[in-house]
Amino acid sequence: MNNSVWIVDDDELAAAVPRIALDGQFTVSVIPSGVEALSRLESFTPDVILLDIRMPDLDGYDTCRALRAKLPTGEQPAVIFLSSLDSLEDRLRAYEAGGDDFLIKPVAPEEVVQKVRTVLGLIGERKRMRAEHESVQKVAMSFLANLGEAGMALNYLRNAPSCMNTPSLAQMTLSTVSEYGLEAALQCRMPWGNETFNAQGPASPLEESVFAKTINLDRIFQFSSRMVVNYPHASLLVKNLPVDDEERSGRLRHYLAIVAEGCENNLCALISKSEVGRRNQQLAATAVAIETAIDTLRTQYRNQQVEMRVILHQLSEQLAKQILHFGLSDGQEAQLNAQLDSGFERALDLFQQGLEFDTQLGSLLAGIRASGRASM
Repeated sequence: MNNSVWIVDDDELAAAVPRIALDGQFTVSVIPSGVEALSRLESFTPDVILLDIRMPDLDGYDTCRALRAKLPTGEQPAVIFLSSLDSLEDRLRAYEAGGDDFLIKPVAPEEVVQKVRTVLGLIGERKRMRAEHESVQKVAMSFLANLGEAGMALNYLRNAPSCMNTPSLAQMTLSTVSEYGLEAALQCRMPWGNETFNAQGPASPLEESVFAKTINLDRIFQFSSRMVVNYPHASLLVKNLPVDDEERSGRLRHYLAIVAEGCENNLCALISKSEVGRRNQQLAATAVAIETAIDTLRTQYRNQQVEMRVILHQLSEQLAKQILHFGLSDGQEAQLNAQLDSGFERALDLFQQGLEFDTQLGSLLAGIRASGRASM
């Protein structure tokens, strides 16, 4: 059965482009107003809604808020806003209203299809993560029930170093923020790529685009009930700060900054750990290469020693035979033999030094092998 997609737009011409692009791959319906879309939700819930922002009577933002309030969390469709504007304010309003992604008009057919497929995958992943999150949330609520606001932040700083990867650190960070009664998203910027999360799992494309536009703002930047805490590797986005309670908002800003800084420090530790592991692998590979080279050199040197001994022995025998035919006097013959013996003795001394060199190569080879085993 095809996934169902609603296109909610009062402009029939504008709605025709995404309808044609999606028709055949999905079950597509075009609805002319937000009011009618909300009415139809009484009997049917689509998988994805493409929602125009500028509509009469009820605009896209209010329509999205209404449908989010109308449906249980587990039955929510994905919402992709359609707009001719692309400002940070428009995206933030779309995010606050509960949107999952954002398309700029006029839309490209291939982009519409890609966006719809992306949010459908996101819905499936969120359902899986929601079940896991609810289980973790129950344990966390029981454990932290008697802790105050400061205790929650301190507990996070104490336990965050136990996280061995970015998803587990992000889950602990967002669970801690949720203990303050806040909704948030977190982006971790690592050397191998950016990873963005919300309480349900992977973040929506719209949340990622908001991070892209706020990453270069101040360390702590607040706009209405939303706040961003930025660090080089971590950005925490909170969207429902209780601004009506100024005293509590001030405390929460302080604790959220502590949590974000703790997340940053733990991300740096994960990066360092990854770098150490990479360098150990490089050192191990280098040690293997050096071991192979030394072993080859040692074998070649030993073979050369054997061959040289054979050559010297043969040369000694040949010279001894030839001397008999030189017609030398006994004195001359003795002098020549003495010179030959002296040369052979020097050659044997060199062989002896070669044996010491072979011993040094053997010691070096044993040390490299021991170092390689220790780094594994």
